[in-house]
Amino acid sequence: MFLAIMIGVGLYSRKQASSVEGFVLGGRSVGPWLSAFAFGTSYFSAVVFVGYAGQFGWRYGLSSAWIGIGNAIIGSLLAWLILGKRTKLMTQHIESCTMPDFFGTRFSDQKLRVVASVIAFVFLIPYTAGVYSGISRLFEMGFNIPP
Repeated sequence: MFLAIMIGVGLYSRKQASSVEGFVLGGRSVGPWLSAFAFGTSYFSAVVFVGYAGQFGWRYGLSSAWIGIGNAIIGSLLAWLILGKRTKLMTQHIESCTMPDFFGTRFSDQKLRVVASVIAFVFLIPYTAGVYSGISRLFEMGFNIPP
């Protein structure tokens, strides 16, 4: 069912995204609330929800939720309030779609663009490991599977 819905959404929206900018940024016509939700779902993905819930939430219970709430308010909301509008205006002005593209264009440095891309790629490795670690801990604890 999920796969059918995703294929339906893909077929419906392929007409809307006729360029890379349209695909990556929604043609820059997405409002601030949807952008905030997209940022939130990226930031609080499986590493936080599955990894955090799998390790701390299951072990310590509801009281550990304060760490997640603090992370949401300080790590996400404040960053969004302080940097969100400025980043959007600057990326529109220099017509960049990604952060490595932003840095490379903003500072007219192709090497900086490459370095930013490599940094993003390298840090995706522990991010992905955190996702799988969290999922495995959740399954171990939830289904009483010995480690």
